[in-house]
Amino acid sequence: MAPKLFTIAIAGNPNCGKTALFNALTGARQHVGNWPGVTVEKKEGFFELGNQHIRVVDLPGTYALFANAEDERAAVDYLLTREADLIINIIDASNIERNLFLTSQLADMHLPMVIAANMIDIAEQRGLHLDLDILAERFGVPVVPLSAVNDKSITNFISEMAHVISGKMMKPKAIDYGEKVESAIKYLEPKVEPVAKLLDTDARWVSLMYLGNEKSYADKFAEAKVQINKAEVTSILGEESEFAMADVRYSMAHEIASKTILSNRSKRTWSDKLDSVLLNRWASLPIFLLVMYLVFWVAVTIGSAFIDFFDVLFGAIFVDGLGYLLTDVLHAPGFVSAILADGIGAGIQTVSTFIPVIFFMFLCLSFLEDSGYMARAAFVADRFMRFLGLPGRAFVPMMVGFGCGVPGIMGSRVLESKRERFLTIFLVPFMSCGARLPVYALFAAAFFGTQAGTVVFALYLAGVLFAIVYGLILRRSLFVGEASNFVMELPPYHLPKFKSLMIHSWLRLRDYVIRAGKVITIAVAILGFLNSFGFVDKLYTEINGEKTEIVKSEEGYVMMQDEKEVPLPEGVVIDESKIQTESEFTAGNGDSENSLLSVIGKAITPIFEPFGVESNNWPASVSLFTGLLAKEAVIGTMNSLYSMAGSGEAAEESATAEKAAPNVIPASEPESSTAEMADQARHDGEAPAAAADSAVVDSVKVASNVIPASEPESSTAEMADQARHDDEAPAEEKVLIAGVDECPAEEEEEGGAPDILGALKEALGTIPENLSEVFGSLTDILGTSGELEAQNAAELKKVTLDKILDAKAITCEEYASIETFSEDEGADKAREEVFAKLAAAGLTLSEDEIGALEEGDLSETADIYANLRSYFHNPDKNGNPVDGFNWQVFAFLIFILLYVPCLAAMGVVVREIGLGLGVLMAVVQTVLAWAVAVLLYQVPVGGNVFWIVSSIIVLVATFVFLKLFGLNANKKGRFED
Repeated sequence: MAPKLFTIAIAGNPNCGKTALFNALTGARQHVGNWPGVTVEKKEGFFELGNQHIRVVDLPGTYALFANAEDERAAVDYLLTREADLIINIIDASNIERNLFLTSQLADMHLPMVIAANMIDIAEQRGLHLDLDILAERFGVPVVPLSAVNDKSITNFISEMAHVISGKMMKPKAIDYGEKVESAIKYLEPKVEPVAKLLDTDARWVSLMYLGNEKSYADKFAEAKVQINKAEVTSILGEESEFAMADVRYSMAHEIASKTILSNRSKRTWSDKLDSVLLNRWASLPIFLLVMYLVFWVAVTIGSAFIDFFDVLFGAIFVDGLGYLLTDVLHAPGFVSAILADGIGAGIQTVSTFIPVIFFMFLCLSFLEDSGYMARAAFVADRFMRFLGLPGRAFVPMMVGFGCGVPGIMGSRVLESKRERFLTIFLVPFMSCGARLPVYALFAAAFFGTQAGTVVFALYLAGVLFAIVYGLILRRSLFVGEASNFVMELPPYHLPKFKSLMIHSWLRLRDYVIRAGKVITIAVAILGFLNSFGFVDKLYTEINGEKTEIVKSEEGYVMMQDEKEVPLPEGVVIDESKIQTESEFTAGNGDSENSLLSVIGKAITPIFEPFGVESNNWPASVSLFTGLLAKEAVIGTMNSLYSMAGSGEAAEESATAEKAAPNVIPASEPESSTAEMADQARHDGEAPAAAADSAVVDSVKVASNVIPASEPESSTAEMADQARHDDEAPAEEKVLIAGVDECPAEEEEEGGAPDILGALKEALGTIPENLSEVFGSLTDILGTSGELEAQNAAELKKVTLDKILDAKAITCEEYASIETFSEDEGADKAREEVFAKLAAAGLTLSEDEIGALEEGDLSETADIYANLRSYFHNPDKNGNPVDGFNWQVFAFLIFILLYVPCLAAMGVVVREIGLGLGVLMAVVQTVLAWAVAVLLYQVPVGGNVFWIVSSIIVLVATFVFLKLFGLNANKKGRFED
């Protein structure tokens, strides 16, 4: 028969070493959840003691048990369940008087208890010598010395616990609180008996709780219909009951402490010496900002070095691997792969990319907490935060929000007041998280040149300023009230233990992945569905008596069989008059104009037009949707859709050209005209073509390969002969090129099983590569220098390649060797030969140009810069570009800064404040973002009075709505503890 599970509850003040003891006992065998009905974190773990299986519950750290704040209520409710077989009350041996207030309240519960005098080593270093036997005698329970960060002390403590558990466990003695208090207790006991029955406890304890704070369990008093004559209680005590109980408890604590401390030769400790610097009136703020900067840098920069590892590996497994399994192995329908691989799989991939940044953020915070500096940081920030109606400790979650909003929102749990906690959650998203930084940096580098760093800093500053203004509005509308009194004990400094840091960080990370991951994965799956599925026009005709799907290719028409292109049967000629077009709902439309997401984006683009998103810039609207997954997805989406749509001007010209160009050669067209068009197509290919020209040439090529139904069979034979003649041209003849369009396109490799092992190697390879760039970012944390370097390298590479093409001195193969700058064996020698050949032709490249050929990335960087500049041209109300500062771009970036947070953050928000308030927060934030962005664009550039007035009305209406909603919510006490 398995031994009974023995439960230990650890209770104590904040910063007394409670978590250190919990981690030392349980290691990584922990579970983090929430206490029933509240968002207070609940931690429990397990360890073995002989043949006894021990469960340890870490109660919320609190200075008192009045059951008002959520953490106090959670602790008291749990103890009242009698689930705990033993309470370990951990106290700070270097400050026992302050800790004994809670000890006396725990003793009143009359449950088996052991007192652990932690930090006994620090007490001795301070010259304090304690007689713990006196403490044990006074409370009637064992008192065990402890240093929770010392392995030997932990071993001795566990040995003592073994003796306690195996023997008769002792309950605390009843405490005599003096004649007046005892008289009040006797008066209250018969009256509170119904409440005691509801709580399944004794009437004396309920009486003591009431005397300590009359609001304690007010809901239970109301349920039991018990009313207390407060005036009668006051007359018995001679003063307010709260003051009377506080006075008697503190007097008792002082008496016990004075007897327990045998000698008190106070010494100036190294913690005192550090505080003289870190809390210095003039130095504290600069040091605090430096520490927060380093936390931000470590979390964002070092953490980001590992993002590619998770992105590549999880993408290969859950997107490519799962897609291959479903499509090629199980032959599942396309929509199944779209939902599971492109949807849920992509969601898992998205969650994984948050892991490194969040882990390093938690690691830094754990270090600051365990070292003792976090309490001091809150103290330094208290004066400023009180201006917003928040205590100093609210500054820490906001600072964390600069790294990632998710841990910042979760960090609001340290706040005791529900009003303060909710207000902090509403403000954290305005801190520009690391995911927004790539968007800021790319836009700034593309549009603002050497002022890019200043613009990015301005965006960070704008977020802070908006949070201040919004916080003041919320304080006077939704979350009305003053900041609670901020009392925090400053713990002594410690050197954190690596094991404790890892356990703490891992548990917080696991909590994030489980909680937020569920929401993100579901939401990404929905967006993945919208991005993959859409209505596509398909062409059908009858071939050999069967309805067959056909498509146009470079060679003419081909059939579709099993989602693959196959040639038409021999002798089959397509009669275009019999082709039917049918619109079908299909998968596989990711990042295309046909996806539902793109359709929605086009439909809502008019909403964004007031701040400069023009109708042909619908990819920007779609990117705001995908930005809900992660803000950095904005760039990827825009790049994909811009590549498909072409540049802003070229896309319009192409559409016009396609309408004007004949797509089908009439049956009566002479053969010579076909040949002339083919010649024209070849002539057009001899020079670099613009996007619109390419589209026209492509349509001509397609048209020239379509054989009208009335075309004589001899024409077909002649064309086939010509094709064979072209194929028989000497292969060894390598023509010098004047344009890259003359080179044959590379054939795409056939798809197959994803190389998971190769992906793992690639993922591992990204870590040292990214880490090698880490320390260069210490002075460029905003990352704009890197974006500018990438932009300059790409543009110089493009210019250099144009010079090489104009020289007409190399072949396609030679051009490819310097365009791709391959690292294959022999590639360096081949490039040297090419450079020598160019030099002989009179073109000598500089070191900068050769470096640009190697470092420049035309496939992504140059294209995205060109497309961004094409679509964001800072137009006035007549559509004419305006020189100077690009307010269109700045307004768009402000909207990205202010609108609804990413789904990861919203998942945590909903978890913390509920669905209703979460939706309210997202909607109000997005509305405000729209109004502010409109003003930023219309006032300096757009000049549309209607939109300026409309945005001001929206801002005023939003404030009025918050005020009315707040009045109703506060009347109902929704934000009271």
